[in-house]
Amino acid sequence: MELRQYLDPRSSWRHTSEVDKVRLYTRQSFVGICVSLTVAGVAECIARDEWIAAVAMTVCSAAAVFVVLGLPQLGGTAKNGIRWALMLCIAAALLAGFTGQAPVSLWSLLIVSVPVTAMISLQLALLAAIVVAAGALVFYGFAGATAAFLIVVFMAATVRLSTWLLNIVTELDSSRDAAAALSVAEERLRFSRDLHDVVGRSLSAIAVKSELAAALSRRGDERAADQMDEVRDLAQQSMTEARQLVRGYRSIDLRAEIDGASSLLTAAGIATEVIGSPDAVPVEYAEAAAWIVREGATNILRHSDATRVRIEMSARSAGIVNDHPRPAETTDGTGIAGLRERIATVGGTVAVEHETDRFALTATFPPTPQRPDKEHRPDKEHRPDKEHRPDKEHGPEIALGSERTQG
Repeated sequence: MELRQYLDPRSSWRHTSEVDKVRLYTRQSFVGICVSLTVAGVAECIARDEWIAAVAMTVCSAAAVFVVLGLPQLGGTAKNGIRWALMLCIAAALLAGFTGQAPVSLWSLLIVSVPVTAMISLQLALLAAIVVAAGALVFYGFAGATAAFLIVVFMAATVRLSTWLLNIVTELDSSRDAAAALSVAEERLRFSRDLHDVVGRSLSAIAVKSELAAALSRRGDERAADQMDEVRDLAQQSMTEARQLVRGYRSIDLRAEIDGASSLLTAAGIATEVIGSPDAVPVEYAEAAAWIVREGATNILRHSDATRVRIEMSARSAGIVNDHPRPAETTDGTGIAGLRERIATVGGTVAVEHETDRFALTATFPPTPQRPDKEHRPDKEHRPDKEHRPDKEHGPEIALGSERTQG
């Protein structure tokens, strides 16, 4: 399978990011222009037996292609040799213009205008157009001068517009990466804040009660044992809350997660559509659905080049779908694995669909459990004594249970 993908020329295009596709398209467009003009000009030179002009145009085109492929403005990576290649391109274009007839000069001017206007500013390109038009006026008259001026101006506008669009696409891609990094940083900050709130309070209380128990013990006061029991209960409560925090059992709001994900994805330039209402999700599964939205939005920003995202909510499922996913990695990672654990706590399942142009993360929930009717409530009233006596004997455990329900 890997060998077939390696030999398939379409695989590199599919697995290339959108920014690299724009860079490749921009470069190859100008390369195609240079090659097409060279073929037309050389064919005309050969038809008129102008072999020197034909060779000069070929050299001019080769040097222009080398410059275009290496220009950083057009997504190239070459750093050395561009200026020498540009000088060779200009010299070959002049030679082709002097040894060939008027049409050959126009072909050469079109070719050399591509790399030259890409390396200079628009103002300098306009000045170059005036200079070239003045030279053409001497040799080819007013019509030749007008054609030369329009050719240089047109190529300069085309090249500058292409580089401008390429810069915008690059900046948008950088902003998407920054948004993903910001999302991760915000999640780390939230975790550290929750950890401080959960553990810091318990540790402070443990420190105070430990000092009190030590002081009482030195005086032989029997209340020291009671204080140590409270220290033990606080430590157990702190461990329980820390486990809840690490596993993500702390409550998050579904509507807030959908609004936050939509805002973040839209800011990253991704069209986001929400189908269904968060109110359609049963209360028992709202927090699990919120985790689907959070994890899905994070994965989209970090592991895709998405342009469209669809968030779907219903009574039995919650999912997020995006286009243009990046190639699948060998493992799911801790994000999907942890998400499966969270959804499993409410009896649901997580499905991941990774295709060439689509990625879907969907959680399916079981039917909503039936709530007890009012006619069953009096059952608790038949044994009030047995219901309330254990509260005093196991107060810390009952308190932990209530906090787990709230957290």
